[in-house]
Amino acid sequence: MTELEQVEYQIDMNTKIRKLRDNVVKLMANEYFKDVIEEAYFKEEAARLVMTKSSHLSVDQQRIIDNMQYGIGGLYNWLQEAIRRGGEADDAIGAHEQTREEILSEEITV
Repeated sequence: MTELEQVEYQIDMNTKIRKLRDNVVKLMANEYFKDVIEEAYFKEEAARLVMTKSSHLSVDQQRIIDNMQYGIGGLYNWLQEAIRRGGEADDAIGAHEQTREEILSEEITV
């Protein structure tokens, strides 16, 4: 793979990451997402699980509750990570596009 092909590949990969970020942002702005995921799942279900955990449960039942709580946190963290990575992709695309232009200008002058 040539240097130009590597740069093009990086631009394509970062464009996909940026698109994912944009879609996550759109999804999180959606009224249904806010109602179902933010309110019902992230808040109400998380609170219900905390209360359930405080009752008398077997070790296996407590482990199930723990895993369900980890799932809530995992989804929230994944969404935030997708947004963060999208910001990094914006920066990377700019740098890779500049590198691509430099490579192409060197090829023209050679």
